[in-house]
Amino acid sequence: MLGRHPGLLPPRLAGLLHQLAEKPLPGSRALFAQATPGPRLLFPGLVPGKPISTHAMTQKLNRYGLSVRAARNSALAALAADLPSPILADLTGMHRHTAIRWVAYARRDWAEHLAARAEDQRESPATGGHR
Repeated sequence: MLGRHPGLLPPRLAGLLHQLAEKPLPGSRALFAQATPGPRLLFPGLVPGKPISTHAMTQKLNRYGLSVRAARNSALAALAADLPSPILADLTGMHRHTAIRWVAYARRDWAEHLAARAEDQRESPATGGHR
């Protein structure tokens, strides 16, 4: 689960995460998180029963050279290209105006590409328009 939404993972990654959840790393706060009612957390936060904050997780990943901003933006752009803004907003928990901007940003407008292709074909008739 990612928040309140289920997430699909490749089977091998899902197995590794399941093992990590069952047998947490030494020194982690997972044992403390197990004492609270509710679902067990793979990445427990400072508050018992709550997951790690986005900011704290980002800092941890950045320490290991894993930049999450580029991956996050790429994932959002891919979702925005395939989903209408109301569904994107509901799925990600973002504000509807933010979702509208992402969908507009990711809109696949091929008009300029098609115009450039047509121009290329007019300029090279000897090759049949192919390069």
